Amino acid sequence: MPRDYRVFVNLECLDVLKKTGKRREAVIGFFRVLGSIAHLGGDFQMIDPESSRRFEVTHVAGFAITWWVDAAVYEVKVVDVHPIAN
Repeated sequence: MPRDYRVFVNLECLDVLKKTGKRREAVIGFFRVLGSIAHLGGDFQMIDPESSRRFEVTHVAGFAITWWVDAAVYEVKVVDVHPIAN
């Protein structure tokens, strides 16, 4: 069974969320479980053209959450949260 990762969230990512509500709870809930499911990957991947780093993107409650796995130190870094355009 894979080891759980520690999850780090850039605080600026939280600025797009309302202070309360079900959508915020869903996103925060995703952060709480991400460390144990990161090995499964996101809904899709993007490659940063400058660093060649692979980012995972997961859709949760109308938001796209961008994150990457730093496997060497067993950490997940959440780098962006933004609303999904309809």
